[in-house]
Amino acid sequence: MIIVPKEHFNIIKEKIKEAPTFVFSVLDYIIKGTVLADSTNYESLLIKTDSGLYYVTGQSSDELFLKNIVRINEESVNQGKRFTLFSTNTTWNQAIEKCLDNKVRKIQRYGFSYDLVAYKNRKRSVNSEYDVTKINQYLIEHCLEFDKKYYEEYWDSTENFLQNGIGFCVKDGERIIGEVVSIFKSSNYAEVDIITDSNYRGKGLASIVAEQFIDYCLSHNIQPRWDCDVDNVASINLGSKLGFNNPKEYTVYIKI
Repeated sequence: MIIVPKEHFNIIKEKIKEAPTFVFSVLDYIIKGTVLADSTNYESLLIKTDSGLYYVTGQSSDELFLKNIVRINEESVNQGKRFTLFSTNTTWNQAIEKCLDNKVRKIQRYGFSYDLVAYKNRKRSVNSEYDVTKINQYLIEHCLEFDKKYYEEYWDSTENFLQNGIGFCVKDGERIIGEVVSIFKSSNYAEVDIITDSNYRGKGLASIVAEQFIDYCLSHNIQPRWDCDVDNVASINLGSKLGFNNPKEYTVYIKI
């Protein structure tokens, strides 16, 4: 494998038309990461974040490239680091499952298309009982779920998130009862991560903060993205209400 120089990231973006949001986050220099290739022709690509997320694309027939993926997985096990490999291609899935047999577990996820018309025509949530506010440093320190450790893992630092990310929370007085943040964001996309206090569920809080997130994205020409596990019925239903439909299945491999 060779390391693709950052000045060639625009070439990689031209080659990759569809990928998980974290891939574009790396290619847009928003989070730290590395692009690895089989050669200077960039036929096979492995894009990784510093936190241990990987995405593989391009040609899957390069045996040496596959051996390097096995090596990376083994190093992650030995060093106690994360290894989570994303694939959107059936041929790659077969190659990964062959070379990483019994070394990873497989999870199926959905990535949804966003229907702006459906979102604009939906009945909006109305709940003036609680306040919705943009996330800041103070709110991160008193968060419900998305704490400093979360931002350090996915955003390198809270400072980077506050400068480049998107986040809103809903409060009952001073208590944070719901949060929505961009787990990843690029120049064009922002992927939703959302949580609500179990004591307040059933009040439509998730819809309220999600709408705030989506409205912000649309006002800044950013396409919101919604992904979840294929068996997460609650997330699928909520996403559908917000205009996320036509799910496309992809695969995630996590080290055992």
